[in-house]
Amino acid sequence: MPTAWKCHYRTSSGGQKHLARSILYVRDFNRMSAHINEFNMRNLSFNHISLLTVLICMISATASYGQYVYDYKKSADNYFTKGDYYSAAAYYEKYLGKDQPLQGRTAKPYVVQKETGKKAQQSSLAITYRLAECYRLLNDYPNAEKWYAEVLKTGADEYPDALYWYGVSLRANGKYAVAQQQFEKYLKSGKSQYAAQAEKELNNCRFIMQQLKRSDARLYTVSRMPAPVNAEGASYAASWNNNAWLFTSTRPDSLSGKNSNPFRNALYTAQTGEMPGKPEKLDIPAAAGAEQGVACISADGNRLYLTRWVKKEGHNLAAIYVSEKKESSWTEPVKLNEQVNVEGYSSQQPFITNDGKYLLFSSDRPGGKGKLDLWYVPLTAGGEPGEAVNFGGYVNSSEDEQSPFYQQKTGTLVFASNGRVGMGGFDLYSSKGAFDSGWQEPQNLGYPVNSSKDDLYFFNSEDRALLKDAVISSDRSSACCLELFSVSKQEKKYITGIIADSRTQQPLEGVSIQLTGNGNPGTAKRTGADGKYLFELEEFIPLQLSASKDAYRTGTLSINKPLDTEADTLYAGTLSLVLAEPSAGNPEELKVYFDFNKYQLLPETVDALDSIAALLNRERMLGLEITGYTDKTGSVKYNLKLSGERAEACKDYLLQKGISAARLQATGKGKCCTTGDDAKDRRVEFRILLLKNK
Repeated sequence: MPTAWKCHYRTSSGGQKHLARSILYVRDFNRMSAHINEFNMRNLSFNHISLLTVLICMISATASYGQYVYDYKKSADNYFTKGDYYSAAAYYEKYLGKDQPLQGRTAKPYVVQKETGKKAQQSSLAITYRLAECYRLLNDYPNAEKWYAEVLKTGADEYPDALYWYGVSLRANGKYAVAQQQFEKYLKSGKSQYAAQAEKELNNCRFIMQQLKRSDARLYTVSRMPAPVNAEGASYAASWNNNAWLFTSTRPDSLSGKNSNPFRNALYTAQTGEMPGKPEKLDIPAAAGAEQGVACISADGNRLYLTRWVKKEGHNLAAIYVSEKKESSWTEPVKLNEQVNVEGYSSQQPFITNDGKYLLFSSDRPGGKGKLDLWYVPLTAGGEPGEAVNFGGYVNSSEDEQSPFYQQKTGTLVFASNGRVGMGGFDLYSSKGAFDSGWQEPQNLGYPVNSSKDDLYFFNSEDRALLKDAVISSDRSSACCLELFSVSKQEKKYITGIIADSRTQQPLEGVSIQLTGNGNPGTAKRTGADGKYLFELEEFIPLQLSASKDAYRTGTLSINKPLDTEADTLYAGTLSLVLAEPSAGNPEELKVYFDFNKYQLLPETVDALDSIAALLNRERMLGLEITGYTDKTGSVKYNLKLSGERAEACKDYLLQKGISAARLQATGKGKCCTTGDDAKDRRVEFRILLLKNK
């Protein structure tokens, strides 16, 4: 049964499963009541009947009831053949006697004993295997595990494949190590009809163990959506349009007829938001004898594509329909042409691209690569489908591919598949590509987006990052049914680059990097020996980067969002800093001052020289030109001598700090170049030099 409708017969444990059993028990009670009522009427009418006669009547009624209970098997087999596995399971359990172990039992409870010994044991074993199959086909793996284990106690030789399905159930229930042992045991048994599948399941178990160790799993938040979106019954295949959810659900329908099944697939809508509104049934015509759901709406909100299906010979047969918006309701859905729907085959799970040019769907039509394949058709402006195109071997496998989704801005196809190594069951995969250029090898979205159960029906809006506030359908928290989950990844973004010297293009260490934007002061970093810096951000926004270093002019760089919205790292390239010179920039930063007629260093002069010494010790390719000056007072000869002493005093201090004399040039220029301010004329100026061959 296609997973699109895996909950068609299933709801939560309090839902249709309970309903099916309740109907069965009511029927049992009504039948027994009829026998008792018949006996009471006779007893009241004929009070002279002897006690022996009464006992004979009671024995007769009990034997008749026992024969009815014996018919549980026949009823269960009929339901199983029709694909109604819930009803079949309820009757099989009633036949066997619920919660009674199989081992050592040679008689069936509630049944007139017609068989005993080995034949009865074999019959019960066959029923138990059928019961396990029912729960597996319903994806109720806790119960499937239980009943396959019962079969394996006495019937491993008669039912060798029970070992494989027992392993599948264990894996689905999160018991990966034990599941791996079962698959290995199955492959060694020599009776491995599902050998290829068992090998794949072994790879699944190994993949799961790797995924559970992912260091980035903490960045993901996967949450079951609250009520009333998730309710009794299944809720799945969600999308949204114009601030409204659209999803499929089998929640009980109070408007169903008295004798009809209230747990039927139908489309519901609810207002979006942190707390979604109460779901309401979509106002769209339904078809008698069919169920409908798994739909999508065009970007303009005027066209709705949906799936309708009926059950034939125990299997669902599906087709895709289209409905047009008419005021606040929808027109009678019309079946799409043969380009989408091929007679005798299923087409299901439509998705229309944001630009309205392509309709994607899943189908088992001829010409595919496996069972259910992904296909697409181009759409005319009027919505008419063109020729169907298979997505090809990169996307489609030998098994099933379902529930396609395409985000146009990132060129990303997301779909579900059970034909690849993954977490087990259906996993979600992504593939980059475009309709006119083909598709890349799909990548598993990994844990925790995927689980060891079934994960399908990915959806997100066109303007978000792929894994930001997305929605999926999964039965990871349910014994049987798909439910809606929100998925959000805390996207870490990175900006990196290199700071280098403009002349040598060598990386600069110790550059202070400031990143600002959106009114925030930003954070600072320093480059390492390789000249690189790295900033971690929550999201990309327009930013301004500034880089500063002693003896260099401050450099700036504007950083914009990357064109690839899925990119997590933006490389800002190389920013080259230019050496600062006194004549350009801030000459005040490269001057020190002296008292009148003195060349002794002042405390503030020492501080400045310490900074210069630190720079020269760090940057070995730099030298320093030291020039002394005086004010206009005094003779030329005296001022030349005094200015030279001031320059030498600075040089001597730098020599004491470990700077080589070969890198220092000290001269005095007397009272030339006066400014008119005597205090500022009594100075020493420094000029940074780039040394050759250093």
